[in-house]
Parts: sequence; structure tokens; C-alpha cells
Amino acid sequence: MAASTLWLWLLVTMIAGCGFVIRDKGSDISFSGISLVYTDWIAPAERNWLKDSYECSRDAQEAVPFYLCRIFGQNQRLAERCLVTRGYVKR
Repeated sequence: MAASTLWLWLLVTMIAGCGFVIRDKGSDISFSGISLVYTDWIAPAERNWLKDSYECSRDAQEAVPFYLCRIFGQNQRLAERCLVTRGYVKR
């Protein structure tokens, strides 16, 4: 009985932390799954940031089905890798 209770608490804490990133930048705190900020990247002259960041974040979110618990930060890494392949450089 004690082992099943332990597994239940472990499962609850794992699910509670899936898909959320908390960033504190001074006075504002934002909760999101992916944070692609234009000022963090050096964009090539011929690229469109709004289109590329949207497509990369969408592709990263679709990479793993929503009902599975994702690895913390996996979507962010996938979106950043997508931007790098499009020629963006992280500051």
C-alpha cells in the first residue's frame, strides 16, 4: 500500500511540472512552453523572424504528442535547433 502511494505522489509531481517554463526577467514573470525572444537572436537579413519563430515553435510542439510528458526544456531545444538550421545565431 505504501509503495502505491509513493508512486502516485511521484506521478502527480511529474505531471505538474510538464510543459511549463518559468522565466523571471526583472519585474515580469512569464509562464510558457517555449520562449523565443527576437532580442536573443541575430537574424540573417533575408529571413522573416515572425514566420520562422512561429514555424519553429509549432514544429517543436508537434514533435511530441501532447498527452505524453515531455522532457523539461525539450521543446525549447527543438525550436532553437530549428532556428539555427535556418541561419539564426543565438547571442
